[in-house]
Amino acid sequence: MSKATQNDHFFQVFQATSRAVMITDGDGRIVSANQAFTELTGWSAEDAIGQSPRILSSGRQDADFYEGMWAALRAEGHWEGELWNRRKDGEVFPEHLTIDAIRADAAKGAEGAITHYVAVFSNVDEKQRRETQLVRMTFRDVVTGLPTRALCEDRIERAIALARRRAGNIAVMMIDLDGFKVVNDGFGSEAGDLVLKASGERIRACLRESDTVARWGEDEFAVVVPTVDGASGVREAGLRILSALRRPFVMAGDEIALGSSIGAALFPGDGESAEDILACAHRVMRAVKQTGKGGFALHGDGDTGSRSRRVAV
Repeated sequence: MSKATQNDHFFQVFQATSRAVMITDGDGRIVSANQAFTELTGWSAEDAIGQSPRILSSGRQDADFYEGMWAALRAEGHWEGELWNRRKDGEVFPEHLTIDAIRADAAKGAEGAITHYVAVFSNVDEKQRRETQLVRMTFRDVVTGLPTRALCEDRIERAIALARRRAGNIAVMMIDLDGFKVVNDGFGSEAGDLVLKASGERIRACLRESDTVARWGEDEFAVVVPTVDGASGVREAGLRILSALRRPFVMAGDEIALGSSIGAALFPGDGESAEDILACAHRVMRAVKQTGKGGFALHGDGDTGSRSRRVAV
């Protein structure tokens, strides 16, 4: 098949697909769009080419939403989710969107510069929205809005797969809020929920956009740090979190100091699977808690590989 024939075939598939497809260059300017794009948005390809995808913006997503999207695209080359966009006539509609970054020399496995972005999207009807809400309830904690245990485990597995390909490290931390029961007993469950939400936000602020903070249990959080700079990198991150969680929480005018016990483990040194790394980090966290709470330890610190060293801040 000649190159011209191949191009004709690809163009026919591009136009015939039922989902809207929009391609931009590396600077985010639209370079191509198919017929389904026109039918869904009201913008013809001729009118859209050369413009920014912001022509579809509904204004319903804030800057943090888009910062997270671009952080994922830079780190992983892929983003998927739902948002509200606006047709050319002004009507707002919900859509399911996937975006993939295309890099130079991608076929050769090189980490080249991003040359294009391919966005594929479709309208989300009421049934799909209900199904998506069920998925969100499964993978997002209702109190903190953070990923749940199930989503965290999935992200660890993906991070491990990437680390294997690149011969890199990832770190997993388990965090227990010391004295959380005092909040629930003394101030009620509503105050406890506020402390959990604030704790998640403090942990999140200590990390990069590409890192994951998840609600693991009643008063436990898990952190996944891909592409960590070895033991020193995870210690630095752990001590930042430890310091952030030592700041008092204000409840009804009272200051409550909780603190935290943190255990960490590294892939590949401390295990070969998500289950192994999580179990290792959890054992270290429990060991820290048993020594008197309020510390951080990385597996392997101390006299033997099975002991943890308490680090005071």
